[in-house]
Amino acid sequence: MDIKTPLLIVFEGIDGSGKTTISKMLYEYLKNNNLRVSWFREPSDSKWGKEIRELSKIYDEIPIDKELDLFTKDRKWDVKNNIVPAFKRNEIVILDRYYFSSACYQGAKGLEIEMILKINEKFAPPPNALFIIDTEIETALDRIKRDRDSTAILFEKKDYLKKVRKNYLNLKEKNTFIINGNSSIKDVFSETLKHFNELFLK
Repeated sequence: MDIKTPLLIVFEGIDGSGKTTISKMLYEYLKNNNLRVSWFREPSDSKWGKEIRELSKIYDEIPIDKELDLFTKDRKWDVKNNIVPAFKRNEIVILDRYYFSSACYQGAKGLEIEMILKINEKFAPPPNALFIIDTEIETALDRIKRDRDSTAILFEKKDYLKKVRKNYLNLKEKNTFIINGNSSIKDVFSETLKHFNELFLK
């Protein structure tokens, strides 16, 4: 495959959308085609990312300003320690969540989406492609219950997720693709790969 690198490919969507599965499938596909590729997720493995995961257990009790600060610090670490070094190695970087998650999730809690985007755009490289795996709320919640065997927290409450989903669908980033996440994994990946190839395959 002849693809000009480095590239930053971002996957977004509500919890249970299937974005993690699809992003890993693209990573494996590209790696199997002998391309240099890295896969990362946010929150990262930084101390702030670990704190975010701990606090997710009491998510609706976190002050919104503290939440935004933690995600911003974690993302700065991710850019410095994961994304930029991978760029220097001339790799394709695949991200499971990025600053669009902050904008859409925290925007659904009342913060201004454009403000969050601008804060992140000051230090975070823009993606070459943004894949939003758009999934019906009920479908996403059914997957969470089936796959995680856990009680829904704020991230996974219907009314909140409806707002998050709406925010995702209103994003106006360049090279944004809305992928139907209600289909089978095979179909979702096929649609994703089709857009990827049309955009980057030379």
